[in-house]
Amino acid sequence: MAKATTKKLAQFRIEPDSEGRTAQLHIEDDSGATLELTASRDQLDVLADTLDDILAKTEEADEV
Repeated sequence: MAKATTKKLAQFRIEPDSEGRTAQLHIEDDSGATLELTASRDQLDVLADTLDDILAKTEEADEV
């Protein structure tokens, strides 16, 4: 397996489907390459919880 290189996030977009069962994630890196993924509601929930936990742990760093 080839070693993965770390890239910087340039932008992302999330588009829910019409029924709210899945969403398309469009993740673009700093080179302009875009990764498109389909995520279930459960996966989106885990992603949201994980991001919330990370932000909560680093909240003190945001305070001046």
